[in-house]
Order: sequence, then C-alpha cells, then structure tokens
Amino acid sequence: MTAAAPARASLRAPGVVLFLAFVDVFALLPTVAPHVTSLGAGAAGIGLAVGAYSAANLPANIVGGILVDRYGRRRITIIGLVAAAITVATYATATTVGVFILVRLLHGVAGGILVPAVFAAAGDRARRGAEGRAFGRLGAVIGSAAVIAPASAGAVRQATGTDEVFLGVAALLLVGAVVAAVGVHDAPAAGRPSAPARAARPQAMRALLQLAPIRRALLGTISLTVAVGVLAGFLPGTAEALGAPASAVGGLFTAYAIVAAGLMLSPVAGRVDRSGADGPLALGLTTLGVALLLLAVAPTLLIAVIGSALFGAGYGLIFPAVTAATSASSTVATRGRAFGLFNVAFSLGLAVGPPLIGALAQALPALDPFVPTALLAIGSAIGILVAARRGPGVEHVDEVLEELGEPHTSQ
Repeated sequence: MTAAAPARASLRAPGVVLFLAFVDVFALLPTVAPHVTSLGAGAAGIGLAVGAYSAANLPANIVGGILVDRYGRRRITIIGLVAAAITVATYATATTVGVFILVRLLHGVAGGILVPAVFAAAGDRARRGAEGRAFGRLGAVIGSAAVIAPASAGAVRQATGTDEVFLGVAALLLVGAVVAAVGVHDAPAAGRPSAPARAARPQAMRALLQLAPIRRALLGTISLTVAVGVLAGFLPGTAEALGAPASAVGGLFTAYAIVAAGLMLSPVAGRVDRSGADGPLALGLTTLGVALLLLAVAPTLLIAVIGSALFGAGYGLIFPAVTAATSASSTVATRGRAFGLFNVAFSLGLAVGPPLIGALAQALPALDPFVPTALLAIGSAIGILVAARRGPGVEHVDEVLEELGEPHTSQ
C-alpha cells in the first residue's frame, strides 16, 4: 500500500461526517423560510430565523476551536453531531416563531463546534506535504452536499412537509455520530493531557494570527465567501434578465459546483503541495474576478454559463489552498483553533459581504454588484502576491510559540 493510500483511508470517516454536516446546512437553506412562515413569521421573522444560525455560528467557531484542541477531535465531533441532531429534530416541535429562532441559535452553536473538529481531524490525518490533495477531496465532498441536499430537501418538503425534512436530517446526523465514534480518532498528541492544555492558552491564538500564511488564507477565504454570497444573491436575477426561465437558473449553480468539484478532485489540487498555497490562491482569486466581470457584462445565457463555470474553477483553486495553508501552518495542539479561525472567516464573508455589496449597488444603480466583488477578489490576489514576495515571514506556529516562550506540540 502506498503512503497516500493510508491517508485516503483515514480521511474517509471525516469525509462522511463532513458531508453529513453540510447536508444539514444545505438541506435547511430552502426549508427554514417556508417553515417559519407557516408559524406566522413576517419578513422580519424570516430574516431573523435565517440569520440566527450564522449569528451563533461565528462565536461558536472560536469556542469550538478551543474545545477541539483541549478535549480532542473525536469527542467534540460526536457532541457536535448529537447536539445538531437534537436541535434539528426540535425544529419540528417548535410552535412559535420565537421558539424556532431560539432553537436556530442553538443549532448554530452545535454547527460552530462541529465543523472545526472535523477539519482538524482531517488535517491531523493528511500526510505532510499532501494537504492540498486531501482538502481538495474534502472540498469536493462539500460541493456534492451543496448539489444534492437542497434538491432532496425540496422534494421531501413538497411530498411530505418541512417536519419530515427536519427529522430526516436529524437521523442522518445521528448516523454521522456513529461514523465518528467508529472512524474519527485523535492524533496521538491530542490525546495527551499536556498538549491540549498548552494549546488552550491564549498565546496559541495570538501565535496563529501572527502567521503570514494564516493571514493570507483568511483574506482569501473572506474574499471567496463574499463572492459566493454575491453570486448566490444576484446570479438568479442576472439569468432571468437574460431570458432564462426560473427552472434553468439552477443549472448555472450546477455548472459552478461541477467544475469546482472536478478541479478539487483533480491533480491540480496537488499544486498547492508542490509550490505552496500563495500561487494557486492568487490565481483562483483572479479567476473569480474574471468570472464575475464576465457575468456582469454577459450578453447571453451561454456566456453566463461560461462565467459560472469559470467561477467554479476559481473556487476549486482557492479552497484547497486556504485549507492546506491552515493545516500546514498549525500543529496537532493548535489545529482546532486554526480551523476555528478559518470557519469564522468563511462565515464572515457570507454574512457581511452580500449586504454591503447590495447596499453599494442600491446606492449606485448603474453599478453591477458583480463588479465591486470582482475588484475585491483581484485586489486580494494582488495583495497576497505582494505580501508573499516581501518574504516568507513566519510559516509555522511552532516558531511563534518559541518566540513567546511557550512549549508546543508539532505534528
């Protein structure tokens, strides 16, 4: 068996858990608004119900990262899955909008501790120097959840109702908890009391934020998710303005998802492992920018499809780069916090970017919202290349911890 084969095998359980965790997220996207409307919510209530998950998710990512480093990946993954299953099942029993929003907040906390745990477990098991390929496969897993879950949830809701969607997702999360109990394991250092205790100190977070690769990965992640949020919000309107029927709009997102997943599964993802993250990250952001500019001026639906596919290529370059940089720059004792920061950046871009870009486009009616988003992506690519060429800086958390006089635990 080759060296890569054990890595692939060890990533299977985290991959299954990650798929189910994102099925949870994506299946509820088309389900929450209709359900809370049936409880009597108006526009404000719908907005609160949709946004409550992300509002709780952001601080929970930081807390979750600390818990993952302190108590281990396996334990927090199981707790997160069980807590998510309970809260999703409880949606079906909520009888008022207020109770539903409260449960939504609790669900956001569960998701906030779960995802950093799964990413950290995957990072522990990825072979050193092969993080790009490993996280490329995991990115494709997330992409498949994004394609499968909304359509499946929509079909179930139409056939039986929203309660059945909630209960079905809860059952899948419990299956994930069983998979985690059997197949997700802590790296040896994470199971020793001394290593998590050291990682729990405030210096560990400060050390991570001092790392040049981490900072560039966070910038790339925020730029990516701003672009994803703007695409989700404004691509349907662009397609319909070009004469596409509502039923065809989903095809644009499918083109984006298929290209992104194909690229992340291809040897291209391994370029990160050979040349470092900065080049693929900058290329991916530039590709996103070009795709968005193409969508802004697309004269036909065919050009819009090409733009959407090009956007997927940018995503497929960026995701392995930012996740591999996050994993490679951290250690077993700090990887939970590192991916907590990554998930904060991921959620922040989605939560803040589209409203700001939308407000700008509303204030300047002649401005297509894809244009400022493209400029942000291209500007971030230039900034990342300039910062990388100034010098490598500090590349690994161990170096910073040594400067701070802290003990550390390397992978």
